[in-house]
Formats: sequence, structure tokens, C-alpha cells
Amino acid sequence: MYSLYVVATPIGNLEDITIRALKTLRSVSLIACEDTRKTRILTSRYHIKTRLVSYHEYNKRGAAENIVLHILKAGDAALVTEAGTPLISDPGSYLVRMCIERDIRVIPIPGPSSIIAALSASGVDVSEFTFVGFLPKKPGKRKNLLLKLQEEGRTFVVFEAARDIEKLFDVIENIFGNIKICYAKELTKFFENIQTKEIKSLREDFKNTPELLKGEITLIISPKIVTKI
Repeated sequence: MYSLYVVATPIGNLEDITIRALKTLRSVSLIACEDTRKTRILTSRYHIKTRLVSYHEYNKRGAAENIVLHILKAGDAALVTEAGTPLISDPGSYLVRMCIERDIRVIPIPGPSSIIAALSASGVDVSEFTFVGFLPKKPGKRKNLLLKLQEEGRTFVVFEAARDIEKLFDVIENIFGNIKICYAKELTKFFENIQTKEIKSLREDFKNTPELLKGEITLIISPKIVTKI
């Protein structure tokens, strides 16, 4: 019985790849990836010769059908995302559901995740949390979702592009006040920066260090952030 392997790949530092992931990527007949250019950086680094095919939000229906047919005829395939664990804020779920419907085994190969990495260094009580991903673009929907999360009182994790982070801070501060949040930037990369402090203090940092407003941002918002023991 052939399988689809859902393989987690590094979120920045290429040395974070697991031995099992490397073995899997070498053994399958095909790697479906969100961005072939970025995945090729990884496969070249580790001398992996497996053929890459594009699978992303804009071609997922046709690409998923082709990948499933390939698995049924030619053997195992792997699914990777641009970085981190597939299906987390990426279109991998469509392919996974199609494989399940066609009785193709889906096997996870766990590994890096920006969510878990940020939580582990945040000072938050991680006994429970909600992953939100990217908030809605429309201001009304964004505000309503944040109000709902405030009412629940649970730790939550969001992604945001650096160029939009100050606009998001405006909304958060308006709803939650000048709360402490964990700001995790460029995790595992050369310019990694993880800070847990009040929003106003972070805004001052942005003025003094413009580099903080570049790259990929993970935010952890919680009433349970620990600042003193």
C-alpha cells in the first residue's frame, strides 16, 4: 500500500531537519512542495535527488489529482510546505483529504513548527492555547475575532507580516490595552529575536531598531505570560 508522507522541514536553520525526514525525502518517488525554489535549497544542501513538483493554493485541485494518480501508479510521495509543518496555514489539507478518500495512507513525519518554537520561549503557560494563524484582513472581522478571543481568555498565537505589525498592534492595544505579548521574529534564523514585553515598549524598540519590522512574525497573546517568579 502506497503512502503520502507529510514531512516537516526547517523554518529557517537547515540543520533543524530530522534524520527521519531526510530518509523519507530520499526514499519517495516525488516531493510535492509549496515553493519548489525554497525546497530545492533544502534538497540541494542534503544531496536529495527526488523530483519536485509544485503544489500550492492556486493549483491545488489539479496538482492534488496528479499527485494522487502518481502515488497510485508509481509509489510513495512526500508533501512539504514552504517551511515548517504542512497544513499549518498552507493548502496541504486538500491533498491530504484526497489521499484519505482514495485509501492512501497518510503518515506524518514531525519536526519544526514556528508555533511550538515561539511558545517554548515565551514564558506562557502552555497547558492550552488556540492557534489562529493569519487574522482576517477586513478590519471588522479582525476586530470581532479578537474580541471573541479576549472573552475566551485563552492564550492564542497569530502570524503577521512585519510590514503590517504596527497596524495589528493598534487593534490589539485598543481591545486588550497595553498588555505584555511575546514577539517572535525570524525564528531559528540569523536575525532571530524573541521578546516578551508590553506593546508600548515594543513600539519603542521598533523606532530604535527598524530591523525588527522585517521578516516573519509570530505573536503570542496571553493573560498568562510569566514575567516574575
